[in-house]
Amino acid sequence: MKESEMRDQKLYESVGKYIDKYYIDKPDDIKLDKEMKSIFDRISEFRKKKAIKKCDVEKDTDIEIDESAVESFDVESMQKTKATDSMSSTLATNRNIESLMGQMDETFSQRLLRLIDERGMTDSEAYNKAYVDRRHFSKIRKDVNYTPNKKTVLAFAIALELSIDEAKDLLNSAGFAFSRSSKTDIIVAYFLQNKIYDMFEINEILDAYGQPIFE
Repeated sequence: MKESEMRDQKLYESVGKYIDKYYIDKPDDIKLDKEMKSIFDRISEFRKKKAIKKCDVEKDTDIEIDESAVESFDVESMQKTKATDSMSSTLATNRNIESLMGQMDETFSQRLLRLIDERGMTDSEAYNKAYVDRRHFSKIRKDVNYTPNKKTVLAFAIALELSIDEAKDLLNSAGFAFSRSSKTDIIVAYFLQNKIYDMFEINEILDAYGQPIFE
């Protein structure tokens, strides 16, 4: 074997060892296991308390909202428990094999524009609902390979009222995925899972948990 080939072989083996050491196949994908259900339940409880306090405020404007009702969850220390049930294990009925195969190679821009059309929305309705600037959306429309940041993708997932599966597909087309190491991801996933697409309410919960809001 030539010296150059030996170097290439060593490099190949070195890279292979590095991949084996650090690569984990989607360890953070959000699944509705017992741990995630517990976190979702806490968000639900907080939303109930918030709704009750809002009613009280409407009755008596002097009542002060006690934000100490927020129950924090420590994402960093969450155990990586084995998922027993995906958040939405059944794909939508209209997502047949042929259509899925045809969508596999879509870029983010192509997928987003298709979803907007499928929902009978205009471009302006979609980007205004997602709190996305018109010039930013213009970049997405004009450049088929343009990739926005993850927050923008999540905003469109909410604006287009996507299911969890559709949101995962949209994120994947932009090179992202839901991660249980992100409080924002968990909160957005909660609202998508429960088919709640009120951006104002989502922002309230994000802010309550100390996360950046959509604006």
